[in-house]
Amino acid sequence: MALPRVVGLLLLAAACSDGATTTTPPAPPPSTIATVTAPPTVPATTTTAAPAAAAWRGLAAAPTARQEVASAVADGRVWVIGGLNAAGASAVVENYDPAGDRWAPGPPLPVALHHASAATYRGEIVVMGGFLAAPSLYDRPSARVLALRAGAWVDLPPLGRPRGAGAAAAVGDVLVLAGGRNGAALLGPTEIFDGSGWRDAEAIPTRRDHLSAASDGRSLFTVGGRFLSSGALSAALERFDPASGAWERLPAMPTARGGQGAAMSGANRLVVVGGEDPTGVYAEVEAYDVVSQRWAPLPPLPSPRHGLAVERVGERLLALVGGTAFGVAPSAVAEALLAVS
Repeated sequence: MALPRVVGLLLLAAACSDGATTTTPPAPPPSTIATVTAPPTVPATTTTAAPAAAAWRGLAAAPTARQEVASAVADGRVWVIGGLNAAGASAVVENYDPAGDRWAPGPPLPVALHHASAATYRGEIVVMGGFLAAPSLYDRPSARVLALRAGAWVDLPPLGRPRGAGAAAAVGDVLVLAGGRNGAALLGPTEIFDGSGWRDAEAIPTRRDHLSAASDGRSLFTVGGRFLSSGALSAALERFDPASGAWERLPAMPTARGGQGAAMSGANRLVVVGGEDPTGVYAEVEAYDVVSQRWAPLPPLPSPRHGLAVERVGERLLALVGGTAFGVAPSAVAEALLAVS
């Protein structure tokens, strides 16, 4: 049964509304798209019950309410980077230490960014792309790449093209960035960084923005997203192998959504959290077992959100900040799912 959505009225331009005149994207595979006019069709993939031991609990609230953030884990802390606050694009960087349930400020970005991607690569936090402050939300995509080095942000070689609302992760000894959009169109080419520069690789099979990504160390998994419009949602799950340069389609997620977060929970389980559509925000949490290729529900988010940071540290899956209603509704909420494996 679908979980209720949280709905809000907004005065600002919606962070996950269309935001700009767009071109018509290529038609996605029928099995991976849903609109809010009809509930997403649950795929034939077998699902199993949620583990009884898993449970969410509240954490210390973030100092700054935000959404559409980038995030990465370094030194046992989750770094929450940029995003949107009530006034617009943010340069704020804060980190959360789950060992002490404490937040601390980090060096602010040199520019305010939202819908950027981030990952930890060779011991450094790297921020890729995103959108710069502009009158319309998606008017100014960025190709800039920044690394946090010795307490300061430094520039790395730029992306091959400006893009925001994509998804990235470190896979082995490379960074992989996939999906996303520029000001008007979905982007296909996958980009790979080897420490010296970026190169293009095979295009993602289902072009989409507002998707999520995670890595098991060998492959990049991309999940969910949307097709420029906040009402055209994707359930696609796809895997990219940098060694072969090839993409593979996997069983679609039960709940089509965009603006969700995702992280690996153990070596063989991908967990997807939250999301939104024009009717509201999602509480759904679903896990994909890489070995059995089955999806299973997990306990829903107590505070449904989109544009949130989702990362695993130890035995906790952390869901930090994010929008609590459709569009721009930034929050400081922080929650953890315990007993993940």
